[in-house]
Amino acid sequence: MNHPPQGPYSQQGPYPPRGPQPGQFPQQYPPQGQPQFGPPQFGQFPPPPKKKSKAGLWISLGAAVVVLGGAVAFTGWVTPGFFKEKLDTTSQGTPEQVAQSVANSITEQTGLDQLWCKIRSKRSYTADEFFRNAKDEAKISNPVHPTGQQERAATITAGSLTYGIAIIPDGKGWCVRDAKADGEPAALASLSTDPKPRPQVKDGTDAATKFIEAVNARDIPAALSVMCRDAPDTTRSGTQQWIYGETKLTPRKTDVLTTAGRTIVHLDTKVDGVTGEGRVETDDDDPDGACVTTFDATSD
Repeated sequence: MNHPPQGPYSQQGPYPPRGPQPGQFPQQYPPQGQPQFGPPQFGQFPPPPKKKSKAGLWISLGAAVVVLGGAVAFTGWVTPGFFKEKLDTTSQGTPEQVAQSVANSITEQTGLDQLWCKIRSKRSYTADEFFRNAKDEAKISNPVHPTGQQERAATITAGSLTYGIAIIPDGKGWCVRDAKADGEPAALASLSTDPKPRPQVKDGTDAATKFIEAVNARDIPAALSVMCRDAPDTTRSGTQQWIYGETKLTPRKTDVLTTAGRTIVHLDTKVDGVTGEGRVETDDDDPDGACVTTFDATSD
C-alpha cells in the first residue's frame, strides 16, 4: 500500500505553503492608506521635491524694471539735457575746432581751462567768469576767419553775451589768447615772443618811450627788446598779457631820479575801454644801457 509523501510540503505541491511557518513571525504591513515612516527600504527612493514656482521672481524683476525706468524718465524730465549726448569740449587741432570747443564748453559748463593759451589777456579772465555763469546754449555767431598771418578770430554768442575770441597756434594745436566783449580782438603785430635785438637808447626816458610805443603797436618782440635782462618773469609775461588786451598808454609825467639811477614815467592808461593810471620804470645804470625793469598798466 502506497502512502503519500510525508513532510511539510506533502499537501502543498511543489511550492512552499503560504503564511508563517513554525518558528517564524508573520510579516507586518501597514494598513492600507496610512503613511510609512522611517528610512526608505532597499530599492525604494524618496519622492522628488516639488519645483518652486518662478512667478514671484519674474514679478519682482518686472517691478524693479518699472521702478528703474520710471526713475530714469523722471530724471530726464526734471533735468534738461539728461538724455542729450555730451558735446566735444576738447578738440584743438584747428581754429574751427577750438571755436566750437569754446561754444560747447560754455553750453556744457566744463572744459574751458584747457582751451586758453598759457599766457592770455588779463581781460580774458573776466570773460571766463561770464562764460562759466552763462545759462543759455552757446553758438558761433561769426565763423572763424583770419585776422593776421597765423591769427584767427570768431564770435561766440550765449544769450545776451557776445564775445569775440582771438585764436593762435601753440605747441598742442591752437588756443584762445584773448576774449573781447561785444567786439573782435585786434590782431597782433607778431605772434613771436622772442625779443628783437636791443635798440640804441639815450637814457631812461628814451627806453620808456620805445617801450610805450611798442605796447601801443601791439608788438611784443619790440617791447621785450627794451626790457632789462634781469627783469622779473612776471613783468615779461604781464607785458604780453597787456598787449594781448589792446592796452593803450599815454605818458603823463616823467620823474628822473639821477641819484637812484631810475626813471619813472607815469601813465594814463586805457584797458578794454576803462581808463586808469600806470607806470613804466627803468634802470638807467644797467651795463647794457637804460632798460625797462617794471611795468604796470593799472597801478601808479
